[in-house]
Amino acid sequence: MEHILEKARELGQLIAASTEFTRMNELSDQVSENPQVADLYAEYADLRDQIAAMELDGEDEAEILKLEQQADAVQDRIGRLPGMAEVNLARLTFNRLMDRINRALQAQLTGEDEFAEEAGCGSGGCAGCTGCGPAR
Repeated sequence: MEHILEKARELGQLIAASTEFTRMNELSDQVSENPQVADLYAEYADLRDQIAAMELDGEDEAEILKLEQQADAVQDRIGRLPGMAEVNLARLTFNRLMDRINRALQAQLTGEDEFAEEAGCGSGGCAGCTGCGPAR
């Protein structure tokens, strides 16, 4: 068991040293230095907290929808800030690396071909889906 954990730690160190991970963190750090970004993130978090509390309390759906629309608008403003497109692309790139790593691990457990085409987000594949981003 200890040998497996040792290899997991080694994999974690390799991932932490990867270009994808370091680039994502560098860009995130640069953007987070912008006070406008911090303010918008705080506003977004506050709205999400209000929504969660209202849902737990069984509040009026119309009021919850109004707050959700405000949160979406703040999220849109965050996405339009300088540097956010680069951060989002870096996150996507890192997530794809992690997907490939997970696929390689899963292939070792199941004996499947890690390079075989995946069906996508469901048994029907990705036709019409925009959730995963561009094709790999």
